[in-house]
Amino acid sequence: MSTTRLVIGNKNFSSWSMRPWLLLKNFEIPFDEVNVALYQGNTAEKLGPLSPSLKVPALQHRDTTVWDSIAICEYISEVMLDGKGWPSSPRKRATARSISAEVHSEFPNLKKEWPMNCQASVKLSVSEPIANEIARIDAIWSCCRRKHGAGGEYLFGRFSIADCMYAPMAIALKAYGAVLSSEAQKYADTILANPWVQEWVRQGRAEQQPAVALSSVSNM
Repeated sequence: MSTTRLVIGNKNFSSWSMRPWLLLKNFEIPFDEVNVALYQGNTAEKLGPLSPSLKVPALQHRDTTVWDSIAICEYISEVMLDGKGWPSSPRKRATARSISAEVHSEFPNLKKEWPMNCQASVKLSVSEPIANEIARIDAIWSCCRRKHGAGGEYLFGRFSIADCMYAPMAIALKAYGAVLSSEAQKYADTILANPWVQEWVRQGRAEQQPAVALSSVSNM
């Protein structure tokens, strides 16, 4: 048994769960995966001994429990990766943290109307608020690749926490037919081709969909 356990929800739509899972997988850190089905009558009861917030994800590492995706990723980077979860350059690291915090707190319309759903493939209408948020993501991806992408194909060259934070957005934008600039689309193709992103999507597609409306499953 590993000293590390990651508590996650349904892979089909639990985008917050996906983020630290991707970090652990891409950096080859062994961990035990604990899956708790969301939106069930006993979900809170099952999460009680696993997550202080009664939400996913939660990381248990020896005698420490961490919850919230960014906090978990920060902990993994600091304790298990000697800081390698973020870019080594202070300038790049500052930008990576800023855009990661932005996707954590912003984009309310995408999170509500275009939630990550690995099983979805449908062209949705694009309202002005959605268009504005897509344009902002496009600008983030394009700018990071131009200014900070040397040395690799990810946002800051090599794979980092920032890529974990935006992978669910790439899945959602593809699922609902978003049109991106060529530079942003190239990055979207890169993150979607990541083998662990593909494995998460494959497992998400294989899950049985809970009986909840699409609009109510966003936990991105």
